[in-house]
Amino acid sequence: MSGEAGYHNRGIPICAKISSLLCSLKSSTYDEISPKIGYWIEYALTEQSIAADDLAERLSPLAWDNRGPGSNPAIARFLKQFRDAPRRSEEARSFVDGLCCRVLRWFAAASAEDLGPWDGVDARKVARWGGGGFIWAASFVGNLIECGVLDHELVRRHLIKPLINHHYTDTNDVGRSFRAKAIYVLFVTARDKLLQGLLEPEDVRVCFETLNSEISLGGVPGLDTCKLTVRCAAHSDISLRNLTFFG
Repeated sequence: MSGEAGYHNRGIPICAKISSLLCSLKSSTYDEISPKIGYWIEYALTEQSIAADDLAERLSPLAWDNRGPGSNPAIARFLKQFRDAPRRSEEARSFVDGLCCRVLRWFAAASAEDLGPWDGVDARKVARWGGGGFIWAASFVGNLIECGVLDHELVRRHLIKPLINHHYTDTNDVGRSFRAKAIYVLFVTARDKLLQGLLEPEDVRVCFETLNSEISLGGVPGLDTCKLTVRCAAHSDISLRNLTFFG
């Protein structure tokens, strides 16, 4: 019998079904699809078709795949509602926590990479779809923060500091604009929750300096005309020029 065949691999088609349903989840399909996702997750874990950690590991790459407008908020909403539902199994709650933690750790690892335009999937990289995939993952992480499914300590440790501690030797490196846009997307999608004690004022300052620097160089064309003002934990206002995000 071939490598993937056999009853002991029964979790594989169930993982594929959950993945397919998550890819189809948007605000317009939420009421129809979300109960089906919940059913298959609970079924897989209850029947021990796959362990919660293994299911989280298999589904975590979804954060990097652009599934179209509205999918990231819908998936984050589902994870929050699924985890917090009454009588939810401990295994299912563990799956959600494990998935969110893996996504955040993947994002931290990708922050160490030199980001560039996508020119074919590179299996050796975390940001396998290049800078565009990195921005999409930033949107997903921001939505998870906004929904409150990421532990505050994990956010402090694995989000902003890895993102702002990269160094480009070439000031014209296109990766700078991908990183700046990812920072902006995080602030837009996480809204005020990212700034309610999650970040140090110094980290906020570095983020906004990065954005302003890239805008002055003309390297972030997706940012334009709508003033964004945030308040950090130290209660000081930080204005970020006149920006809005198209993407």
